[in-house]
Amino acid sequence: MVNWRKIPTREELLQSRMLRPFAHHLKSPLIWRFNRRGVARGAALGLFSGFAIPVAQTPFAAVFAVAARANLPVAALSTFVTNPFTVPFIYYLAYLVGKTALRLKSDANITLGSDAGLFEGIVRWLVTAAGPTYLGLLIFAAVSATIGFFAVHIGWRFWVAQRRKRRLRHRAVRDRALQPDISG
Repeated sequence: MVNWRKIPTREELLQSRMLRPFAHHLKSPLIWRFNRRGVARGAALGLFSGFAIPVAQTPFAAVFAVAARANLPVAALSTFVTNPFTVPFIYYLAYLVGKTALRLKSDANITLGSDAGLFEGIVRWLVTAAGPTYLGLLIFAAVSATIGFFAVHIGWRFWVAQRRKRRLRHRAVRDRALQPDISG
């Protein structure tokens, strides 16, 4: 459970000693505002960073968000699609997708034989296992960023339409209640 009171505010982040060199970039209101375009960009950048970058996804997503003027909190939170519980499944599926994309026929032979040198073994591992896995992760990153971007746009429009319908319904009920009864 997230304790929302312990999450630092924008002002606390700007006063942080570690973030002080970047404070002038973090002062932009565009990266903190929750609007349709900024949230969609933030979700796309966070999802892309979460899949494409194996370590330190959140700092990279934050840098990308500042550069693209996307919503920084959404970009940072979107990176948590990859977490310790999902990584084994994601990496296995990424390996399968990458292997299919590269049209590799056999599974990766990661064991080193006695006749293979260390360098040859590392190269063989990179070609047979790490290469397809990272290609699969890049495919996941591109597809999830695209889906996330358009899902936010569609969801946002749906949410606004629902709010507008509710507002019009309440206005119609209020107007009916305020009209004088002339039937009598």
